[in-house]
Amino acid sequence: MFAMKTFARGCATLAVGLALLGSAARADDAVTLKMVGAWAPGFSPTAEVGKNFMENVNRLGEGKVSITYIGADDVLPPFDQPEALVNGVFDVWYGAPNYWAGVVPGGDITELSPLTVPDGGPGSALYDYMTKIYAAKGVRYLGHAAGDPGEGAHYISTNFPVKSIDDLKGKKLRVAPLTRHFVQAVGAESVTLPPSEIFLAMDRGTVEGFSWPVADAFTRYNWQTVTKYMINKPMYRSGGSVAMNLAKWESLSPEVQEILLKAIAETQQFALDWFDKNQKEQEAIMTKDGMEILNISDEESKRWTEVANDALWAYYESVLGADRIAEVKALFAAK
Repeated sequence: MFAMKTFARGCATLAVGLALLGSAARADDAVTLKMVGAWAPGFSPTAEVGKNFMENVNRLGEGKVSITYIGADDVLPPFDQPEALVNGVFDVWYGAPNYWAGVVPGGDITELSPLTVPDGGPGSALYDYMTKIYAAKGVRYLGHAAGDPGEGAHYISTNFPVKSIDDLKGKKLRVAPLTRHFVQAVGAESVTLPPSEIFLAMDRGTVEGFSWPVADAFTRYNWQTVTKYMINKPMYRSGGSVAMNLAKWESLSPEVQEILLKAIAETQQFALDWFDKNQKEQEAIMTKDGMEILNISDEESKRWTEVANDALWAYYESVLGADRIAEVKALFAAK
């Protein structure tokens, strides 16, 4: 009897041990991805795109995949981050879509998208097209998350009144890579400056205006204290982009890949209301602190859009070619 009890205890102990070993093995199989972003969450509302994606992955992928945030510009300068992602320095990245212009020519073409979700979301023909052009450069495109068309977009802010697009001619305007084509098309002088230098440049009159997606922390830089006007004419889509190192993506199981795709789809829905909320908050602070939001006529508004879009399409055609531009426009038109 004693021998039988001892044997039973031994079997039970063995079973528990095997179960623990199995749990440990499953835990060891869980994938941890390292993420770096262009801006730290908290200061930049656009950084919340990356944070939201991370939180979605960690919730949906519990026990299978998780993301660890490594840092932002304290880790690597933002414009160097896309190349570092390609080289496998980290696994996941978030930032502005136009930061990819030097690595993936035309990789920010969804800035011109008329679709509610700029790339149509995982499973759409446009989304598949975007993954292909990124994959050719060693990147797994995950998504472009933005507000509804017109919300969270790029705006021109100035220290001179604007009633017509012609009023920009000859002015010195700070630009982002994306907006320099519009500024040059209207006959203004484009000046490239990092965000940290805009305040002083406006205060000293080094530039007379600048472009910025207003929803993204405009007043946290205190620009409203050295700027008189915002022209109420949105351009392009702005928002946040999320991408992965392609080799890392290909090393993941189909189950984990599906979790990441579901997470980005949720982030793209989150962004629609998020940028609208931040746009309204920023404009309220801007006007409270003395800035004036200038409306332009319907005729000028239409002209503004045409010039802005034509200038950017011309740039994309120069890097992608006419045939690929025709493909993209057809995908934009497909509902």
